[in-house]
Amino acid sequence: MSVRVAVDAMGGDFAPEEIVKGAVQAVRELGIPVVLVGKPDKVQAELDKYNTKGLDIELVPAEEVI
Repeated sequence: MSVRVAVDAMGGDFAPEEIVKGAVQAVRELGIPVVLVGKPDKVQAELDKYNTKGLDIELVPAEEVI
């Protein structure tokens, strides 16, 4: 059984900074594939702060945030 976790990258306090940081950490330490959902420009800017080459992180665009 394969598990993939989807995360609202724009939800919560200090998003997307802390959300992306936690997602990268989860993939590195636990090997859990993560799908980040959010505003592509903001989420990608945060991902660019980390060496994510080879990590199983997918970005799904969501232009609207509630």
